[in-house]
Amino acid sequence: MSEAAVSLFGIDILDCEDVDLTEESIQYNNVTFYIESLKQYEGCTIEVKSDWTMIIWGEEGTVIHQFSLIENDEFRQTLYDKYPR
Repeated sequence: MSEAAVSLFGIDILDCEDVDLTEESIQYNNVTFYIESLKQYEGCTIEVKSDWTMIIWGEEGTVIHQFSLIENDEFRQTLYDKYPR
């Protein structure tokens, strides 16, 4: 069983210090990523929408990066390796 705060299809995505809920999304504060290519955003606030769009927020409330999780090459490769055709 996963210990990560956020996982998808059995793939650990991130841990965090605390969580804020909104009607449209979940906000994870001071995150630590399991995905190596996203570690550059550790310590940031990450908003995850219901369609797995991830928004990386900067300290001053500005969007640093926005993407769909499936667009991340490392996540996608891990998913395909875990569930081959």
